[in-house]
Order: sequence, then structure tokens, then C-alpha cells
Amino acid sequence: MEITFLSTKEPVTLEIKQPKLNFSDITFENLDTFLFTPEGLKGKLQASTALIYKEHNELYGVRTILWFDDHNDTLRADKALYRQNILHLINNISYRSNNTFLLKSDDLVYNIDTEIAVSKTPFSLEGNRSKVTGSYLVYDTVKREVKANNVVFTIEEEDN
Repeated sequence: MEITFLSTKEPVTLEIKQPKLNFSDITFENLDTFLFTPEGLKGKLQASTALIYKEHNELYGVRTILWFDDHNDTLRADKALYRQNILHLINNISYRSNNTFLLKSDDLVYNIDTEIAVSKTPFSLEGNRSKVTGSYLVYDTVKREVKANNVVFTIEEEDN
């Protein structure tokens, strides 16, 4: 405003419009976080980048491990969105439970309260020399039960 007045010698009113920008409140690079409960260390989350907003978080290059009483789970994804105890994983998702099976998908929503994961996109589930593919999956991590739609099941035969 001062520069305009000096160059024109006339008062000028400037209207400054600020668009609604969605800047993150905090950005972390190479984030390592840990989940501790009264029973001890229960989980570890790593992200190459984490953007912490007022109402949600965005994570990139996600790698996690969860320690349960009887098994461990690992999870990787290109991107994760976290809001109100819902973790939405996007692209190149790989979820391994106790080295017994491997779930792959490009879209997975995990409800932290119910401990249920849902994939509404094509998925594959591999383990014990078998493979299951389908178009919709619900995995209850507590009961360790899987429900799926449009399932194709393949078993690999042993070579003699």
C-alpha cells in the first residue's frame, strides 16, 4: 500500500483476499511414533512425511507394526488419512498378520474402535500356498475372521 501511494501520490485502498488454504499445522519428516499401554509397547508407526491438521492427519510412506498377545501384524501403504479413529489407507497396501497371510489392496479403511478393516476395491489374500482374490473384504482383527465378495480361490500344488 505504501509503495502504491508513493508512486501515484493518491490514496489507494487495497482489498486483501485470503483464500481458505488448508496448510498443515505441523509437518514431520521421517516420523517414528510408538504406542504404549499399561501392558507395555504395543505398536510402532513410521512415516516418511506426516502432516498434522486440526481435524485430520495425512501420512505418506507408512510402515507400522502392531504387537498382540498371540501374533504381530505389519502394515505398509503409500498414504494414510486419519480422522476420528478411522484410518484410511490408500495405494500399495500390504497387511501381513503373524506371517500367516498377506493382504494386498489399494484402498482399506480400518476402524480403530471396532478393529475391523474393510476394502471395497479388488484385493488379494495370500497364505499357505493359496491365494484368494475378490472385490470386497471385511477383516475382523479381533476374531481373525474374513468375509469377502466375488471370491476366487487358488491352491498351489506341491511339486513331487
